[in-house]
Amino acid sequence: MAIKDILVHLEAGEAGAAATEFALSLAAQTGAHLTAAGIAIQYLPPSTVEDAGSYEAFARLTEESRDAAEAAYKALAASAPAGVETDLVVIESLAQIARDRFGELARHFDFCVVGQGNPDLGDEERLMSQGALYNSGKPVFIVPFIHKGPAKLGKAMVCWDGGIPAARAIAGAIPLLSKAGQVEVVQIIEEGQKPEELPGFNITRHLSRHGVTATLRKLPPSGDIGGAILSHAADSGADYLVMGAFGHWKLTEFIFGGTSRTVLASMTVPIFMAH
Repeated sequence: MAIKDILVHLEAGEAGAAATEFALSLAAQTGAHLTAAGIAIQYLPPSTVEDAGSYEAFARLTEESRDAAEAAYKALAASAPAGVETDLVVIESLAQIARDRFGELARHFDFCVVGQGNPDLGDEERLMSQGALYNSGKPVFIVPFIHKGPAKLGKAMVCWDGGIPAARAIAGAIPLLSKAGQVEVVQIIEEGQKPEELPGFNITRHLSRHGVTATLRKLPPSGDIGGAILSHAADSGADYLVMGAFGHWKLTEFIFGGTSRTVLASMTVPIFMAH
């Protein structure tokens, strides 16, 4: 099992630059092809508009959005490391369904890379990470908007609770974990639970059979699991996290669980997630 095909969301601003640089270096380290997905927003005039000039104005806005995506891709391609092949896919859709289309596109790749977005903007429903997590069936590498520099894969922290999302995250991350010099599997003991009741050795044994040597660390109970995960990640110097995404997709609204919401809002290192 190897990583051959990566998708990255093209996004304007510093957050987009962080994800792009991360994805390019990740493609270089894994020998994968990198496809960039640009979003061209369709601007439709209100039904009350009747004159042709107004229709043309909205059409120009859509064209400008497409041009911006193509310009962003040219910058990405120009900065690609030697040997990294790239191409561009433009998703042209209404703003409110763009993330759905991105998630559908991500089904065709090993995983995708997206920026965290600025959590201070309070616009979570538009984050591509949610569309990719809940609508692709594939893992997502989420890059903090404060991240600087290329992808570092030397020290990985795996969050294991025995659940399905965590199992899927680990399965998708094995090719990356095999490149790590140090892998730590972290479990948080729940209130009233005995440490010996956490069979973490099973997952470390599974990793060892894939050539990944991992140590198991059990953390004390915490009322803020997301905060405990981030705190340990900072203390241990992890380069990235591997964890399951909790939450569900109800009608057209994505809802993150408490732990996932905390981690994604305050993350300082990239997170490889699966749902």
